[in-house]
Amino acid sequence: MNRNVILEPTSDTRKLMRQRGVMFVPTGTNEWQWAMPDDAPGFMDDDVLEVSMRVKDPYFLQQIESKGYEPGSLYLFSIENGVVEVNADYVWKKETKEQRLKNEFCHMKLEPVKSAPERLQRLHTKMEQLEKEGDGKETGKRLEAVKQEIKELQEICCPKFTLRFSSPAYYWEYLCIFKDENDMRGEKLSLRTSGDKVAFGLPEKYEKKELGTNVWRIVSTERIMLKKQYQVPILLYIGTRVESRFISPPQPGKFLSDSPHTLREICYINGQ
Repeated sequence: MNRNVILEPTSDTRKLMRQRGVMFVPTGTNEWQWAMPDDAPGFMDDDVLEVSMRVKDPYFLQQIESKGYEPGSLYLFSIENGVVEVNADYVWKKETKEQRLKNEFCHMKLEPVKSAPERLQRLHTKMEQLEKEGDGKETGKRLEAVKQEIKELQEICCPKFTLRFSSPAYYWEYLCIFKDENDMRGEKLSLRTSGDKVAFGLPEKYEKKELGTNVWRIVSTERIMLKKQYQVPILLYIGTRVESRFISPPQPGKFLSDSPHTLREICYINGQ
């Protein structure tokens, strides 16, 4: 979930909404719904709906699996009744007709909404008649059957469209900076987690000098799926001694790594 995501109907869809007497309202975090009063005509079977997704989070691309995405491009997702899963295998399709607006990430084109208002109305009338008949066993069975049919029709008439972005996986990289440039304990550094939930490789000297001349790099042996929170206590050791029990998992956008598949965290180590 990302609270910096906004959905807005495109200009053509807003025009259609005015004609059909329909509103577009937020109903929860990352969820919107088309709603209308009972006397509004509503969408027709051949109406095509399209919404624009705007993202005001500069690190959004680092939080989703965006293999194939080109920065600055506008993409189109065609969503049928159900879920579109944007994962590492998803093929991104560019939107070539529209000009990209500020903070605009993609357009979502929804399949025509199928409706059966007359049939629903007849079922509601039948349900009211059965409710007036009383609590007989046979009447109860017929009433339950009608309610079930209404529920199934409502799901068809009011489909739910979901665009789900998958979390990417990153290597965890830690740069350990010794404040004392003459501290020779870099080769003894190690990062450990309880139960080896995350495995790290051996320390290696970091040759770039922008952070100092005594910097050591430790990287996880495998990529870790991005999560909002991790219940993984990480300890930094120098030899057999615990140097710090409060090492945080790296966060997207906090520090820039040399690799797009790596998240970086920086640790400072005092002198002996």
